Amino acid sequence: MMPPNPSRAGIALVLGAGGARGVAHAAVLRRLRTERVPIDAIVGCSVGAIVGAMYAAAGMDPDEMLEASRRLTPLSLLAFAVSRWRLPLASRAALRHAGAIPGYLERLDRASFDRLHHGVRRLGVLVFDLLRREEVFVLGGPGHPAPLPVASAVKASAAIPVLFPPLRARMGGRWRYLADAGWFTAVPVERAFAPPLHARRVIAVDLSLLVCPRQARRSYWRHLQEDCGDRLVVLRPDVRGCGTIFSRRADPQRLSEAGERAVEQALGCLRAWQRQAS
Repeated sequence: MMPPNPSRAGIALVLGAGGARGVAHAAVLRRLRTERVPIDAIVGCSVGAIVGAMYAAAGMDPDEMLEASRRLTPLSLLAFAVSRWRLPLASRAALRHAGAIPGYLERLDRASFDRLHHGVRRLGVLVFDLLRREEVFVLGGPGHPAPLPVASAVKASAAIPVLFPPLRARMGGRWRYLADAGWFTAVPVERAFAPPLHARRVIAVDLSLLVCPRQARRSYWRHLQEDCGDRLVVLRPDVRGCGTIFSRRADPQRLSEAGERAVEQALGCLRAWQRQAS
């Protein structure tokens, strides 16, 4: 009998792209904690990277994230986007209207892959290199150095093309221009199952980002589920009517409730996992 691989993740949580719909991710995290589902690794893309890193690297509580989401507005997001382009005068003026966003990102600046929270052992962030037209997976954790700091990886993953400038970073002796990968892989499930994470089980949260053609097809998910069997649980919060950039005042509450319901609908499988692990 082969000895267990200590570096292999037990349950990995994959948080997909979806902009303002990412409020549902925080609700999913909160409900998983309530149900005591142990999360060994988190893999995120775009807003999924933000939520995953705020939770695992910055140690932020899901309730705090949900409360913060109620104070964010489309104006603050657009103002922050303008500030990131480093335009004289305009950037400084825009930053004054960015609300609490800069403060939350400062918490990521102080965070590190070397110290993760809430029992998470590995954190992965998917980004896209605009120069080489390829995905780059930034993975780190205590004892597992990452090629980029947490804050840099997350800012790159959330850099929606046109809205935000790409992040220029040197990795492996090459300069890369890194941006949001959600247009190409909205929910990076394969990254969780593949080495080096090689998760035994995966919970994936799909926020229905239809701009990713490959994963927008039902056949993609059907084949993936057939290949993975009961090792994969896909949560699909009901995000219909909720925007990705522009949101309405009632959306955070709706998304929070949708995230909770999505976990509740999967509790049968999740509890079976817990029984098998005990």
